[in-house]
Amino acid sequence: MRRELRFASTLLRVGQAEKEAAEADTPVNALAAADAARDRRDWAAAAFYYRQALKQNPARVSLFVQLGHAHKENGDFDAALEAYQHFLAEEPDDVDIHLQLGHLYNRMNEWESALQWYEQAHVLAPDNADIAAHLESARLRFSRIDIERKRQNAMELLQSRRWHQARAQLYDLVETDGEIDLIAVYANATKEAGDFDEALRLYDVYREYAQNLDAASVIDVEIQTAHLYKAMRDIDAALRYYIRARDAEFSLYGHVTPDSIASREIRACMAEIYTCFWHSD
Repeated sequence: MRRELRFASTLLRVGQAEKEAAEADTPVNALAAADAARDRRDWAAAAFYYRQALKQNPARVSLFVQLGHAHKENGDFDAALEAYQHFLAEEPDDVDIHLQLGHLYNRMNEWESALQWYEQAHVLAPDNADIAAHLESARLRFSRIDIERKRQNAMELLQSRRWHQARAQLYDLVETDGEIDLIAVYANATKEAGDFDEALRLYDVYREYAQNLDAASVIDVEIQTAHLYKAMRDIDAALRYYIRARDAEFSLYGHVTPDSIASREIRACMAEIYTCFWHSD
């Protein structure tokens, strides 16, 4: 019993010592110390002193915003969120706290939540140009993330040879989202899905797009169009486009290698058209 009493007494002394040490560390004007730490970008110290300032001035709920800023800059996003929410509970119509929550979720890479807070801030202050700019940026960023997810999903569908599903996803990306760089992939998926007429139209679109890119893209579109005609069993048309691909290859490199795709396919088409006279290697 005596040992237990001594142990309890020791704990009380330790607890009292810690309390006294904490009180000794707290300046008379904690807010001034907090602001000074903030100004020198010592965020850990700023957070500590803002907490002490709130103990000294519990009615100043605006200090929760400063505490949240300090935690955010210090990388403690959960603590920042908690501080901001304390202020929001007291001032639910405050415009700035909605904006700050948007900024916080941006830092947390939670784009959808950031967008929601910017939208709420815009509802509260529809004429605020700064909020409108943040909202527009958040919308663009979030839409881009959604597009990247859709692009990845489309590529996975292509790899698994689910042509119809891939085509539907690529249609949305190209026609709705304006991802015109996927036009070749979209045309190829359409061809593999068996819609040859639509694929031919899409290769025409791809051709216009390729002419504004580089010669290598021009070669590819002629080869892909030739492949399409070959799948349609129109060997004469396929041969014409393989020849166009060969000519584009010559214009780009100054020569055409015998083992190039265009060269091999030209020989194959010639062998099929002129079966009595042509012998493919």
